[in-house]
Amino acid sequence: MQTEIEEIDLFDHWEQLPMEVQEILNDEKYVDETYDNCRDLIQRLESVGYTCDYDLSAQPFGLKKLEN
Repeated sequence: MQTEIEEIDLFDHWEQLPMEVQEILNDEKYVDETYDNCRDLIQRLESVGYTCDYDLSAQPFGLKKLEN
């Protein structure tokens, strides 16, 4: 099980993100903010060791790194 270790929202600190995470976030597929896209985004982020949450308007927030 992975646990969260970051307390800051890395969406506000792109310069700290690995290129693979930046590429996921820059995927044009996520321009349309939908619940399905948010779930897909989280799944892709978790595959590279990151995660986030989303609100009722399907806006992602709280990007953080996971610890194994």
